Amino acid sequence: MEFRQGKIQNPDLTEVVDAVKRCIKTYDIVVTPLDLYFYYFPDENPDLHECFESLRKELVPKGYIPFLSEETEKFIVIRHRPEEKYRSNKVNIILFILTLASTIYVGSQFSLSFIRPGPLQDIDAIAYGFVFFSGPLLLILGIHEIGHYIVARRYSVKASFPFFIPVPISIGTFGAFISLRDPIPNRKAMVEIGAAGPIFGFLVALPLLFVANYLQKIFIPVSIPTSPLVVEFPLIYHLFGIIPKTLIPPVTAPIFPMELAVWVGMFATALNLIPISQLDGGHVSRGMLGRRSYIVSYLFLGAMLYFTLEYTGWIILVLLAVLMGLSHPPPLNDYEKLSKRDYAIGACVLAMFILTFTVKPIISG
Repeated sequence: MEFRQGKIQNPDLTEVVDAVKRCIKTYDIVVTPLDLYFYYFPDENPDLHECFESLRKELVPKGYIPFLSEETEKFIVIRHRPEEKYRSNKVNIILFILTLASTIYVGSQFSLSFIRPGPLQDIDAIAYGFVFFSGPLLLILGIHEIGHYIVARRYSVKASFPFFIPVPISIGTFGAFISLRDPIPNRKAMVEIGAAGPIFGFLVALPLLFVANYLQKIFIPVSIPTSPLVVEFPLIYHLFGIIPKTLIPPVTAPIFPMELAVWVGMFATALNLIPISQLDGGHVSRGMLGRRSYIVSYLFLGAMLYFTLEYTGWIILVLLAVLMGLSHPPPLNDYEKLSKRDYAIGACVLAMFILTFTVKPIISG
């Protein structure tokens, strides 16, 4: 076996080379101080993508990352990844408890208009805040993140448990996220991991939407706040015709906390599906369109800037997108073709975005 350009500074070189040679038929190996390059002929590797996936599953747990290149020359480059240390799950638990507390508090404030004054008013408000706001909201957000986690693990991609973000004002949280601790293997995985969260969350929010609408009708407010929160309901509410007339501007009644919790869940779905940067929509767009996805990202960035004329809150998303970077990193294998199922998932994601997105989500409040 002949290695060109020196020796790599790693005692496990032979193990890595043997792993590649078991999967891929190569005609040349080039060694650099940091990388190993394995050159191959496509005709000699008809099952290249399946073999590359097997190689990834073998090498990534050992601290090596393989990349596939099919540009002018066909090769696999393998790089050593330094061992990373992650925070313990105690951080996830603490953040969840804090988010539970903040959403219960905010929910209790939204519930005051539906609770009669009395000695048990504070206890009732906390109970309402948990049952009708915090519980439904964290269920939608939590299932959303669990969807990402389940599909990531199915592709042998390590992922953290959800991190919830507590904020004791507004709606009580800035949402939740998981951290992918391995690179995404291919475009198919990128589509499915990105889409799983919104799909799981949407399937939970959809039945809760009807429950919340029913409760909005039967819980009669005992008082009306001077400045009720007025939101714009997305297309899905109009499609099912379930918006109470009292919640159509001009608003004559406060929003029941569960109605607001489900609305937040729907808005979070739309927000995540915007095809920009590292958002879920960005993952799906990059997986579906490949390198051309940057065009969609810039188009939506321009649209978000235009939407700030209607709702200034969009400027926060624009700034976050710019900070995270508009160019989505490629998967390890950027050349494997998508299946009909993946295109169907993309169509579902687009439909969910249309049903849940509103240009001006908050009118006043």
